Amino acid sequence: MRRRGSVGRQMYNVLFFAIVIPIAIIGIIAAVLLVRQMNQRYEEQIKAENTRVKSILFDVTSSLYTNLEPIISLQSYRDLLSGSSFEGLQQNELDSLNRDLTSLRRTTAAISSIAVYTNNPAIPSGNMVINVGPSGNEAVGDDADKAAGSGTADDPFSRFEWYSGIDPYAWDTYTCMHVPLNEYEDAYELTLVRRFNTGNSGSRAYAVVTISSNYLRNRLLTTDNYMLVNLAGYPTFFASEYDEQGIEMPEAATADPDDYNYLGDMMLDGKVALTYVSSFVPYKADNRFFVLIGDYDAHNIVRSILRNYLIVLFLAIAGPVIAIFLYSRFFTARVSALREAMHRASTGDYDIIESLSGDDELTDTFNDLKLTTEKIRENEGKYYEAKIREQQLINMQQNMEFKMLSEQINPHFLYNTLEAIRMQAIRGGDKNVATSVKFLAKIMHYVLESTGRSVSTLDDELKHVDSYMQIQRLRFGEKVNWNFYIAEDFDPKQYHILPLLLQPIVENAVSHGLKDMDRNGHVSVIVEYERGEEPDRKLLITVNDDGLGMSPKEVDELNKSLEIKKSETDEKGAGSIGLYNIHQRIKLYYGEGYGLLIRSQEGKGTSVVLALPPDGKGIKQREEDLGADESGKI
Repeated sequence: MRRRGSVGRQMYNVLFFAIVIPIAIIGIIAAVLLVRQMNQRYEEQIKAENTRVKSILFDVTSSLYTNLEPIISLQSYRDLLSGSSFEGLQQNELDSLNRDLTSLRRTTAAISSIAVYTNNPAIPSGNMVINVGPSGNEAVGDDADKAAGSGTADDPFSRFEWYSGIDPYAWDTYTCMHVPLNEYEDAYELTLVRRFNTGNSGSRAYAVVTISSNYLRNRLLTTDNYMLVNLAGYPTFFASEYDEQGIEMPEAATADPDDYNYLGDMMLDGKVALTYVSSFVPYKADNRFFVLIGDYDAHNIVRSILRNYLIVLFLAIAGPVIAIFLYSRFFTARVSALREAMHRASTGDYDIIESLSGDDELTDTFNDLKLTTEKIRENEGKYYEAKIREQQLINMQQNMEFKMLSEQINPHFLYNTLEAIRMQAIRGGDKNVATSVKFLAKIMHYVLESTGRSVSTLDDELKHVDSYMQIQRLRFGEKVNWNFYIAEDFDPKQYHILPLLLQPIVENAVSHGLKDMDRNGHVSVIVEYERGEEPDRKLLITVNDDGLGMSPKEVDELNKSLEIKKSETDEKGAGSIGLYNIHQRIKLYYGEGYGLLIRSQEGKGTSVVLALPPDGKGIKQREEDLGADESGKI
């Protein structure tokens, strides 16, 4: 018979084609999708950051433009800058212009510097108004140090840096210029140049406002991304790295700068970064700004996640491969051992499974199984027949022993004998003996009846206690007194209780609590529900005596002895072994929440409290009731 291959080889094939190849394919596809999604996520992030920067720049430039509008559009200022004379009225307007420029600078955090430049010879230079002079070769006034060069003779504005990059006849334009910070360094800042409409081509005036790089830094730098911002045709006026301010914008030149967008990798500061470059046009100006956002960490994070994913994928493949490899070796060895055991089982040494399917090593064991099945069944049949006969003999022996025992202690024989003794005592005039025998008969009757049942009514239990106390009265006389206190809302005839619970406790009260007393003693049995809400409250049966009582230490030891059984040969343990049995019977039948509690005070007596369920049901009864409720049965 040709085999398809060993069990181990079959398991290796299943492992390779059903686990390794599918997991590898799924893992590779998932890795590609993961990398793609991560790249898309970082691309969306830098696009969003680029949009945020453009929005802030647009907001800053727009606000600066509109804040400057009241000064540029005021007719009195335009008349001042175009006038040919300068008198007292013009001086007032010049002072007002200086105040407005000063106020605007103080109230606008974005402004680094602000000034009005004019070539009108009638206007004197001041704090915020600068007269450029009649020619570019002259340095007129205290503010001539703001000139960037000597200029040209035909245009006195040309000696200023801001003027070199603008259209002199444009109304609004942006440029960049260097603004001195101190004696050694300056800042390269974005500048807004707005021309006054003087109505006179010969008298020109410009409002020149620089935007603070520190203000832009506070507004724009909220992430760790690399950032460059420039004005078309100018070096970078803002950079996330302070020392890179003034560098050329990478890749900013394009054939179509009006619609420039670039997304991809770019070498920034010697490192490759995921980069996004876009542009926008400011409010009411023809210039164009370019914004570059680069993320150095994007590729590193994606590579790190991909590396961790591949490690997990490798473990996901390697784990099952190793586990199945080890299991295959174990399984193959087990099959070989099973085959050997089957041959031994044919002699009746082992029990074997009924059937086996397959076309590998296990098929050989199935052939051996056919040889051993009949032998096993035959041996098992003989074994169980012998066990049945042995059990029948044991049952017959037990029945005979029970019958002999019941004949030895026949209740009728015992009652008849006690009744005969009682009648002889009556005829002899000894009423105490007759009464004792009567109560003893009741006690024996209750005890013998209780041995054949698991529960009794509380009413029968109290009657049994009463019979016991009657005998004690005959023994001790008026020294022993007792009574029962039953709550009005409680019916002892309807409450079921474990038999022979109360009499040992009452016996303890008489033999230990009332002994050695020089006065009459009293035992009371109180039956009542504890205070609380139904159905959680318990039934409390309290046995009190007014005997000698016990010390706190003795009470504590006695309560502890209820949980730990002591030997009957132990003097201290023998006294509490009966209470221990009662306590354990209650816990076993009713549950852990029930049992005995002992209280006592020296010279005042002792109380033993039995805590029982309010309905008298044991654990098994409550479980049956719960099962009936859950199944919908009553």
